Formats: sequence, C-alpha cells, structure tokens
Amino acid sequence: MSPLHIATPRLARLTFINTFLIIIAILFLLGTAISAYFIFYSNFVPQVEIEKVVNLQYGDGPHPYALIPISSSELVSRQAYDIFLSLHLPRSPQNLKLGNFMTTLALLHPAHKFTLDQSRKLGISGLESPLHSLEEDEIIFSSRRAAIMSYASLPVSLTSRILTLPLYLLGLFSEAETLNIKIAEAVTFLRGWKNIPNLALLEIQAGQEIQIYEAVILFRARFSGMRWLMYNHRIISFVLFTVLFWISTIFFAGLTWAALIIFSDIIIEPTYKNSSNTRNDVVVKTEESASDEDADLSDTPRTFPTYGRQPALRFVPTYKEMKDSADDEDDKKNFNSKQCIMTDSGIGTSLDESKEKTTVRRKPNSRNYE
Repeated sequence: MSPLHIATPRLARLTFINTFLIIIAILFLLGTAISAYFIFYSNFVPQVEIEKVVNLQYGDGPHPYALIPISSSELVSRQAYDIFLSLHLPRSPQNLKLGNFMTTLALLHPAHKFTLDQSRKLGISGLESPLHSLEEDEIIFSSRRAAIMSYASLPVSLTSRILTLPLYLLGLFSEAETLNIKIAEAVTFLRGWKNIPNLALLEIQAGQEIQIYEAVILFRARFSGMRWLMYNHRIISFVLFTVLFWISTIFFAGLTWAALIIFSDIIIEPTYKNSSNTRNDVVVKTEESASDEDADLSDTPRTFPTYGRQPALRFVPTYKEMKDSADDEDDKKNFNSKQCIMTDSGIGTSLDESKEKTTVRRKPNSRNYE
C-alpha cells in the first residue's frame, strides 16, 4: 500500500471518489446537453434558403416551362415560406418589346407523377399548356405574378452606355438585367407527407420569343417564435437551451439514481427477512434433532477405557448427578439439625459431668486410706 493510501482516512477517500464520479457525470451530461442542442437545432430549424436551378423547356408548348423536383426533407410543414423567381434576361429589343408577361408556379401533390415524357404523350407539344393537364386535387399551391423589364429612354440609355463603354469592353458590365419576382408570400403546408410538394411546375407565359439567360427559383423560410430566436440569436439560444437541457438531464439522472436506490432497498429487505427466517428454521430443526438424538442415548452410567495410566472415563447421566447433589444437600441439612440438638442438650448438663469426673478421680484415694 502507498503511504498516501495509508495516511488518508477511509471517509476522505470515499468522499474524493464520490466527488470525482459526480464531476465526471456532470461533465458527461454537459456534453450530452450540447449534442442534444445541436441535434434539436438541426431538426427543429429548417433550411433557410432552398435554391433550385430551373431548366426551361422551349418548343414543347405555347410558353417555356420547367419541372423542378423538390426533396421531401427540404420543405417543412407548418413553416412559412416566401417564394422568389429570378430571371436573368438580356436587354435585347425582342425582350424590351414584350412588356408585361405572366409567371405561373404550381406546387404538385407528392402522389402526382408528372414528367416530360408524360407531357409529350399528352400532346403538350402543341399549343396546350402543361397546366391544363393538371386537376385541382393534384395542386397543393399555385400562384401567378406579373413581371416586366425596367424602362430606360433612348437619351439615358445612350449616355449610360457611352460613359460605361470601357467597362463593357473589359467584360465587367453586360447588357443584361435580372428580374426578382416574388411569386408567393408566407406559404405554409399542413402536417403530413401528403401535404408537402415534391414537384414544382413553372411556366413563363411570355411566348416562345422570350430570351432568358438563367432562371432560379428560391424558397426562403420566414421564421417566427422559437425558430426566429434560435436562428437570429444563436449564441444566446445556444447558452439558454444548453443550460436547460443540462439541468433537466441532471434532474432526471438524480431521480433515476434515487429510484434505483429505493428499488434496490425494497428488493434486498424482503430477501434478508426470508434468509433470516430460513436460518431460524434451520436452528430450530437442528435443536429438535439434537434433542431427539439425546433422547435415544442410554441413561445408565458407563465406563470407557483409556490409554496408558490415565484414569478411566466414566459417563454419569445428568439427571442422576442432579439427584445425588440434591441428596447430599438433604443429608447436610439433616446432619446440621442433629448436631444442633446434641449441642443444645450438652449445654444443660455441663455441671453434672464435671462433678462425676471429680468423684471418679477421688475413689482410688479413699481406698488407699482404708
């Protein structure tokens, strides 16, 4: 044993071990609370922005359109979304002549299986829009919004081009414009996978003449309540919820420990009682068997031989020894009583005995004188 182990009292060692185990448990629960917060954050706070590149189809209908697949894990039920459409258009004379045009977005039911091959089979390649082949129960949400390119007069357009001509030559500027169209605001979906769309149908209702460089659709989550707090104030929410998770884990761990102690005491106490009862039964049975064996022994005295010059062993029954001792006590009592009687008679005749002794001694003298 080490000197430190010998010098340290047992109570101090137990206190140190218990304190060390408690600290380890608290740190473990703290790590568990941090992990639980990150898991809760990833599951509770959805993706803020979901961006989908739109591949427009030309020549299959009266207007360019696109089918946009949406994963079931990207959109969350009971969460408001703002939907934006971004169109990157050249400022060509053909686009400037279009004026206002419409954009239509339809979010389709997950049970609906709409593909380009099906649209071609339905005859959409003619003058029929793909939206006409959809039924009302197949559409979860739909919206239509107008769009137009910004206007610039001829003198202003010429002046700006002349002043920024070097930038155009270097490729830093381009004669293009980006239209950001807000198609929907605060769109929410009911709970259940059947209410979450997995496909979006977009149609640019400007005819086949419209020229588009790039099209992107964006789903932006509009947070409120706890999600807004956890996203916009991440440090505060991290500290707050981690501490709450930590305290709750410590509390429930303590309750579990106390319940285990109480449950173990309830189980051990009846077991101890049963074991003590069985031990008492065994003792009683052994005593009864011993008394039965003693009853079978003979009550007569016996003498057993020994080795060498040792005296022989003699067995005397217990009740006989007790009887002999009782007889001895009675004899002693009778002897004492007789002795007392003889003593009392002697006291009364002491003077007569002395006279007789003197007379007996004087008789020879009288004879001599005669």
